[in-house]
Amino acid sequence: MKKFEYIQPEFFFCEIAIKNNSENDNRIWIYHRLSLSLIEFINVEVFDEFKFRGVQDRFEYLNENWFGVFVQDNCEITGNDSNIILKESWDYLEKFLKWEDNNANNNLN
Repeated sequence: MKKFEYIQPEFFFCEIAIKNNSENDNRIWIYHRLSLSLIEFINVEVFDEFKFRGVQDRFEYLNENWFGVFVQDNCEITGNDSNIILKESWDYLEKFLKWEDNNANNNLN
């Protein structure tokens, strides 16, 4: 049997696995393992008004506006920069969204 090296990823995609048809079903978080931080990404296209607290930034994907907001920010105590981790977390999510869109399109063919 070949040796297999388990690699610990830097980012994890998180969602509520068991859906109950509530507003919470489509919530998305990205966990950054190295900073022990959790960031929620919210598609704000569905909100008329919104206000979030804490470190946050606006991002765009396919003409949709998303906000990334720290739910748990341990960047400072782990020697990381919150703004960099937020941007890298968005990059990870954006790659996932593109991958998901690409696979959905491939399955239609």
